[in-house]
Amino acid sequence: MTALPLTSTGSTKSSSMWRSPGIWMATFIVVYITFNALRATINPVHFAAAYGTPLAGPEHDAFVLVYAIRALFLGLFGFSLLVTRRFRALALFSLVAVVMPVGDAVLVASRGGAGAIVVRHVVIAIFLFLTWLLIERWVKRNGQSVSNE
Repeated sequence: MTALPLTSTGSTKSSSMWRSPGIWMATFIVVYITFNALRATINPVHFAAAYGTPLAGPEHDAFVLVYAIRALFLGLFGFSLLVTRRFRALALFSLVAVVMPVGDAVLVASRGGAGAIVVRHVVIAIFLFLTWLLIERWVKRNGQSVSNE
């Protein structure tokens, strides 16, 4: 399994992956998810409050740490899709990930969380959906559907 160069040589339509706004957006998502994993690990109490689900006390941080482990996995998985140039999989990763901020928005709203936090989760969901849309469009335009051929 070899990585492809940043531009494809098999098609005259191909362009650098970095010319796609969707790739930049996916890169931002991967960094954001990984940053949240680190933030949740370093200060679980503050992270939970900023997330919209404050803890009853600092001794109740176990679930925030579970979140951090899963977020770290997602960040590393997304990073691996970028590095190996699995653009279709990266697009699908972005689309499927929409369920998380939608679920987060519903959870925060149902617990009486601040409207601004609910809106932030909805904006993240929209960002993920647009990322999927832009990567899919770029893949179709540039013939980058399979990265290891």
